[in-house]
Amino acid sequence: MKAAINMEEILAEAFPFWNSLTEKQKKDIQEHTIENFCPRKTMLHFGGGECAGVQIIRKGQVRVFITSPGGGDITLFRLVDGDVSILSAACMLNGMDVELDMEMETDCIICTIPKSVYKTVYDESGAVKEYTLEMISEKFSDIMWLFNEFVFSNVASRIAGALMEHRALSGGEMLNITHETLAKDAGTAREVVTRVLKQFQKDGLVKLTRGKVEILDAAGLGRI
Repeated sequence: MKAAINMEEILAEAFPFWNSLTEKQKKDIQEHTIENFCPRKTMLHFGGGECAGVQIIRKGQVRVFITSPGGGDITLFRLVDGDVSILSAACMLNGMDVELDMEMETDCIICTIPKSVYKTVYDESGAVKEYTLEMISEKFSDIMWLFNEFVFSNVASRIAGALMEHRALSGGEMLNITHETLAKDAGTAREVVTRVLKQFQKDGLVKLTRGKVEILDAAGLGRI
């Protein structure tokens, strides 16, 4: 028999402000939080005045990215088990609207607190407001750092950094990753990634096989 979901436990683990809420606030959030299964490759879009609310990645791995008018995209960050997607609710703040896309890189289970429910608690609780503003500020800081990397670092450094990120996510040296994914992470063309990876292989940093990259020298990649 499938175990029942303990939504309060999930919420308490995700939000540091949980114990400061009133019983009514806790109950409202628990009763209105919706859990959805999103298969791998599911795409979600936020922005344009539409707020999804605050989302908790209960299980899985999600890529958050922005899309250019020409159809290209750049990876901003990834979310994994237990992470909170706060930018999906950023438009509930006056004057702030962020256009974002999310791609499920694995099968995911996502818990969503609707905008109206979260906004009510946000308005009532100083702790919730402080947490929300801090999280949004932190994410924008990460994004600004990323764009600085795109502007001031070379493409080989960005590809090496993307490989190191995927190594940390997978917990191993063998990465099941395509050149297209690395191109999105590094903000460059797939052909450029292919050329750089071939050079990395010549330098003894990686070994390339179809659909996989094996990291041979993580320290060397870290120095690029």
